[in-house]
Amino acid sequence: MQEIISKFKDITLLIALVSTIGGGFYGYGVFNQRLDALEQSKAASNFIGIKKDIKTLNKTIEDLNVEININKATLEYLDAKLQELKQEQNNPLLKM
Repeated sequence: MQEIISKFKDITLLIALVSTIGGGFYGYGVFNQRLDALEQSKAASNFIGIKKDIKTLNKTIEDLNVEININKATLEYLDAKLQELKQEQNNPLLKM
């Protein structure tokens, strides 16, 4: 009888040990799953914010390129006018 109780205690101890180890692995898996979900949600929200910033910057760059082209055309016009005025000043027929 003593031998049966001893074997029963050993089997119970083994089952408890396996259950404890399994529960630890389960808890670790749940913890990692929650961390992964949190990282993915942060990464997704960061990408959305970055995409909005990039769109805003692209629009600003396009607007600035338009202004640069307008300023180039204005400078070319003013340079042509300046050359025209220089030619008029060098004309000997206009000097009397």
